[in-house]
Formats: sequence, C-alpha cells, structure tokens
Amino acid sequence: MEIRGHVGRFVCAGLVIACADDGGGVWAEAFDTGASLEDADPSRVVLPDVVTSDALDTDEPAIGDVASSLDVGGELPAPLDTDAPTDAPTDAPDPADSTGPGDGPDLPGPDVSDGPCPVGVECITEFPTRIESTTTGAAATLSGYACAPGTDEGGPERVFAVLVPTDGFLSAAVTDGDGVDVDVHLLSALDPAACLSRGDWHAWADVSAGLVYVVVDSWVNADGDVLDGDFTLDIGFLAPTAGPCEMEVGIMKRVGDGGDHLAMPATGPMVLEAHLVTQDEPPPYPATAQDELAEHYALSQAATGLVMARSQDWAPLEGGGFYGAGIGSPSLLPTVEEGWYVNMYWTAESRPPRGTKMIARLPGTGRAVVVAAGHETGPGNLTRIGGTPEETHFYLGTTHLSEMTLGIATDQSLPFGPRRCE
Repeated sequence: MEIRGHVGRFVCAGLVIACADDGGGVWAEAFDTGASLEDADPSRVVLPDVVTSDALDTDEPAIGDVASSLDVGGELPAPLDTDAPTDAPTDAPDPADSTGPGDGPDLPGPDVSDGPCPVGVECITEFPTRIESTTTGAAATLSGYACAPGTDEGGPERVFAVLVPTDGFLSAAVTDGDGVDVDVHLLSALDPAACLSRGDWHAWADVSAGLVYVVVDSWVNADGDVLDGDFTLDIGFLAPTAGPCEMEVGIMKRVGDGGDHLAMPATGPMVLEAHLVTQDEPPPYPATAQDELAEHYALSQAATGLVMARSQDWAPLEGGGFYGAGIGSPSLLPTVEEGWYVNMYWTAESRPPRGTKMIARLPGTGRAVVVAAGHETGPGNLTRIGGTPEETHFYLGTTHLSEMTLGIATDQSLPFGPRRCE
C-alpha cells in the first residue's frame, strides 16, 4: 500500500472514540448528458436531510442599498446558461466504476509515530491525503452497511482511521479502474451499523472531534463476482468558520426585469453551474467542454481544501472564444474564488466588483458558504435567483434548483468557503 500526502501512520493500541454526526450520505442520480440543466427534474436527485436547525435571522438591520455599493461599467457578456453538459457520477451500485475525478498533484510521504488508532489500522491525521492502494488480498469482514443495507459489499475492504481534530466536514472520494467497483463509506465506529455516509464515488458527513473510519469496500454483483482491485482514495476535512451571517438589505437590478428588481437578500432556486478557467490555468484555453478538466479539478481541490468527486464540465462557449470563459480574462479569477463562485443575472450597473463576498445559506439552518461574486453573469431565467458550482452544492447538501438564501455579506473580511451561521 502506498500513502502519499500529509499523513501520520500509527501502529498501536488505543481507545476508539466514536463521534457524533449530523450529516448523511449523498446519492445523486446523474442528469442526462444531453439535457439542459435548467430543464432537469430535481425530483430525480435524492439527498439526505441536513440536520441543522439554526433559525434564519430575518431581523438583520438595513445596511444600505445594494446597487449603491456596487461597481459600474464593463460590457455585459452573454449570460452563463445552464445547458452545459453534466456527467455527474451516480452512486448506483450495479455497474463497475470506470471513471471518476481527476488525478491530483503528487503529495509527500507519510510520517510514522504513536497515536490513538487500533492495531494494524492506517491512521490519517492531516488533510488532504491521497492513498493509492488495493482491496485485493485484504480481509472481508464488513458488509451490510446501514447506509445501504441492500448493497452487497461482501468483498475485501481497506480500513483507514481518521483522527478528526475538531468539529467539521469530513469527505472522501474514491476512483477505481475497469473491472473494479469499490465503494467508500464513513463510519463512526468499526461497525456497519455505524455508517454515516457512503457512495460509489464519494461520501461526506458532519463529524465531531475524534476517530472516524473510512472504509473502501468491494462490491459483489448479482452473479457473485467480487469486483475488488486497485483504487485511489482522497480524504479531506474542513472546519467551517463560525459567526454572524448578516447580509445587506437592498435591491438587485437584473437584465430584463422591467423595473421589478429583486429584493435582497433573496431566497429561491439556485442553478448548478459549470466550471470557469482560472488564473492558474494558462493558455491555450479549453477547446471542448472537457479539455484539461482533470487538472482543473486538482487545482480546485488544492485551493479550496474540499475533497469530492467533481464532475461538471466547463461553462459553454456562448459566443466566447473558449470553454470555461467568465467575465474578462481568466487571469482575474483566483482558483479559490472559482471553487466558491456565485452568479446572478445582474446588470452591468448592479454587478458587484470581482471578489465581492456573498453568503449562500441553506434556508432555516445555520449552514452556509461564503461565495465570490462578480466573475460571471447568469442564469438568464429570472425565476432562478442565481447559480453556484458543484463545490457549494456539495457542502450544502443541495443540487440543481435547490432553494438558498443569497445576499451580499455585510462583513467583507469573511474568508471564502463553508461557514456556520450563529
């Protein structure tokens, strides 16, 4: 087994600490590649309930008219449509996996020291971590996971103990090859009944400090074939920032709204948007919707710290010179802001300056993401309040056309990424 990444490997005896969980697994059915995302049926996607209950504060003081604080100028480009093809992975356990997220950069090797993990279990202590391994020849002791009791995971599995430093968001993504079908599971204890989340491609959960187990298990098909083999596993952890999530009160002028401006903050459907080329990706720029996506996924994971099975294509041409074009030159778009960007169909007058911080919040909860505005325009359908890429949707547990509350952050010093509103 080869482990490449910021890893601590422990071989020792110790106390297993089970941790609480507020999250669930993601099982997403892929949209048809040829279909418009705007026309996709959200009922085809099954997501877990997000178990957070902070009430959305609706008594925030007026901070000023949105339009008065935004920059003016620049030619309004064609809106970012939602017809970009999507090859979202599916967690259906039947077919063998053959594709997955792009390869990330090579990472340094493991450290070796004592620690709290059980004897013989690899212990992961730093993030993100990349592991190259195989289930072939491993023990087959776990199956019948509570997350998917009808799925036969009776083949051999590899177990990794993750030492979570504080409360936060743990995720793992796995890729395998032809003829191999391994799935990833998060467990709060070494017991299939303690399954927090699982998936063909990735799994995630809100966890507390302590030990959580990541299990890569081999699926057994209806003919009894055990589809074990080589895999690549990425494990990531994010600790959301915490504090107020106040948003400016005002209006947003949108193209073609006929003077019926959108009151801000706004709550409504949010589109699942495609990826944009960033300042870390020099020309020549993508000539197709999928050129150089693996490299982009790796850059996004490194910049945001978010591990997931990315799958969305570049934004479509729509009159631009290359796929993945936003407003202006890619040299103006930092990679971390692309990972957490947001767009609205704002006018040239009302569009915020690049990098303006907005908050996308799951209504009725404290779960939110600080997102970057000003880099793109769209969607053109005014029944949607805006759009954001798969990273934001993944953390929030949402999908295409899920409802969010969106507004300009009163505190522009907030860091981009996950936030817990208090």
